[in-house]
Amino acid sequence: MERWTIADSAKIYNLDNWGADLFSINKKGNVCVHPSSSSKYSIDIRELVDDLIKRKIKPPILIRFMDVLQGRIAAINRVFKNAIEENDYPAKYQTFYPIKVNQQRQVVEAIARFGKRYNIGLEVGSKPELVAAISFSTGNNIPIICNGYKDSEYIETVLYASRIGFDITIVIEKLFELEKIIALSKKTGISPKLGIRVKLSSKGTGKWATSGGEDAKFGLRMSEIIAAIQTLEKNGMVECVKLLHFHIGSQITKIDKIKTALIEGTRIYTEMRKMGVGIDYLDIGGGLGVDYDGSKSSYFSSVNYSIEEYANDVIYQIKNICDDAGVECPNIISESGRATVAHYSVLVTNVLNTDTSSLMPDFEETLNGTEKLATTVKKLVDIYKSIDRYSLREDYHDTMQLIQEAVSLFNLGYLTLNDRAMAEWLYGKIIRKINGIVEKIKPIPEELQNFQLALRQTYFANFSLFQSVPDSWAIDQLFPIIPLQRLNQKPGVMASIADITCDSDGEITSFVGQNGRTKYLPLHKLRKDEDYFIGFFLIGAYQEILGDMHNLFGDTNAVHVTFNKKTGYQIDTVINGDVTWESLKYVQYKGPEILKQVRDNLEKDVALKKVTIEESSHFIELLDRTLLGYTYLGE
Repeated sequence: MERWTIADSAKIYNLDNWGADLFSINKKGNVCVHPSSSSKYSIDIRELVDDLIKRKIKPPILIRFMDVLQGRIAAINRVFKNAIEENDYPAKYQTFYPIKVNQQRQVVEAIARFGKRYNIGLEVGSKPELVAAISFSTGNNIPIICNGYKDSEYIETVLYASRIGFDITIVIEKLFELEKIIALSKKTGISPKLGIRVKLSSKGTGKWATSGGEDAKFGLRMSEIIAAIQTLEKNGMVECVKLLHFHIGSQITKIDKIKTALIEGTRIYTEMRKMGVGIDYLDIGGGLGVDYDGSKSSYFSSVNYSIEEYANDVIYQIKNICDDAGVECPNIISESGRATVAHYSVLVTNVLNTDTSSLMPDFEETLNGTEKLATTVKKLVDIYKSIDRYSLREDYHDTMQLIQEAVSLFNLGYLTLNDRAMAEWLYGKIIRKINGIVEKIKPIPEELQNFQLALRQTYFANFSLFQSVPDSWAIDQLFPIIPLQRLNQKPGVMASIADITCDSDGEITSFVGQNGRTKYLPLHKLRKDEDYFIGFFLIGAYQEILGDMHNLFGDTNAVHVTFNKKTGYQIDTVINGDVTWESLKYVQYKGPEILKQVRDNLEKDVALKKVTIEESSHFIELLDRTLLGYTYLGE
């Protein structure tokens, strides 16, 4: 038997490249998580899941590793601190977390707590987000930046919040907002702290490139900036402008695009300073990407730079241009939400044992006696018996032709259902035999490189793609998926991952592989009565908040876990996932009303002796239990 090591598993799942030294495989063959990239401590995720199940916390489970979150905040601030020291930068750096990336209260609360030593701020884009940020800032003096469209109520709330002591900057996204801000400022007698968002000609890359460039949704053009400054000067408010903001998109894959935006944005900053606008802060927005597939490339699920390179380029470019212009360097703000939260969150769920091989018909007799077989089936038998590495191409092409021929003959009535089933069975046997030969051939013939898709099996997992990893469906985002156990054994199945919704789109067929994107996920053959778990990694950004209620599958169970040197881990928080009545409530159904309606109708049927009292009671009991139960599958 071929020897398989955990290093082989790390290689085929590309774990060492996308894991950022936060994830590893232990000697048991289980996936582990580390509190930081330099930590020798780890938590065995598979053993953690077993313990959670003992606590009656059922999969799917969203596990938030809070030390990882803390470590990411520290890492981003550390690289900027180092870059400031190396470049002798005379001003400061400050991280702002855009809460749209993940607004869950426990998450923002943790970010505010972990980021306190770095004076972390919160960025908001709506009135509800503003209220949430104010709740966290109360008593904690957390600065807030307000982006997005604003109505009078939004602006007035910001003004009065500023009056009573909150540090809030309101960013002018569109010129028409400025008139409202000036009018309400005069009405209330409160001077706002203002920012201006500029619309750069520079654009990012990937799915969110349209966030930048001259056709971007937000920001002022150069002529509009001049108009805004003149309007503020006329109203005696130009001294209120303290921040210049630009944003060229999320998940920027190429460092040169970042450099170009920095140069343009900083030039605008220096020119505005020369015009007498006392800007103290340059907000470079988000865009710091995450290497989801570990390829370190400019592919949209990767980045071709490190956070160290990002920080060094930001500091160097801004200092170089300011020095050249003879303008004071600004304090720098970044809004790196994705890079902050992506790594800390892992969705764990069980693969459903749907093996029906024991129920399938056995056509082994076709390999012995072929005199009574249909001609097409007999040809497939001959190929199976004779195929070797020398006839590989020809036999593969003939097999593909014959299986198509079998379908056509069946549709014309020349093959029986049994004949077609035999052809299908033989096709599978031939493909598996070809695969066994191909695995030993180097290099693999070009026309045979994609044939393995014919071997791909569908593994059903107990989760909703639309609820837990919606970007995988919506924008073809790659997320690393890996089994949590048996990684010291060679996986023998090429799989796709289907969820339990009734939508045919609820299937993942693109995965992170050894050489980039691959069309199948290597998994192990399921064993009877075995709990086999897979983990979806790097899903902390956007996935938890974008999820929808397809088939009324609700939020999953969630736990917050921290490292403990004595016991390995400590569970800080358990957040119960939605039960059925809660999911129904989202769409205006009420559990008690449903029960009453069903019970009343059943009593009529009992009276007419259509059902027994026992049958009626048992059904009501089942219905009540379902309403109180987890929306996902149980045992």
